[in-house]
Amino acid sequence: MKPESMAQTLDLPVRLSLSGPVRPNALVEVRLMLGHVMETGFRHDSSGVQVTKDILQFVKMHVGDALVFEAELGTGMAANPMFFFSFTLPPQAVDIVVSWVDHQGRSGQMRRPLVYR
Repeated sequence: MKPESMAQTLDLPVRLSLSGPVRPNALVEVRLMLGHVMETGFRHDSSGVQVTKDILQFVKMHVGDALVFEAELGTGMAANPMFFFSFTLPPQAVDIVVSWVDHQGRSGQMRRPLVYR
């Protein structure tokens, strides 16, 4: 049994794409999708049992040390939430980190290197 103080991990499938020229100081559009059921807790299954609430609460994206996107989600968000936003790429190649926390405190992240060619 795990101690209650240990954080639980929530692994999710993540799709991340950058649209535009991927070069230093260029403006790109980000398309980010997180594979999550986003169950509100309001629905009942076919036998009448209430489906347990299971939603993402916070999503962030850092590029290097810079926070470029942050969202607080709720029960109105559809399953497999998708986000579109733009930002200017940094002058040097760094890591892109997408992180999330669900309403139960479970967290996870996806790290991908930003590569300029």
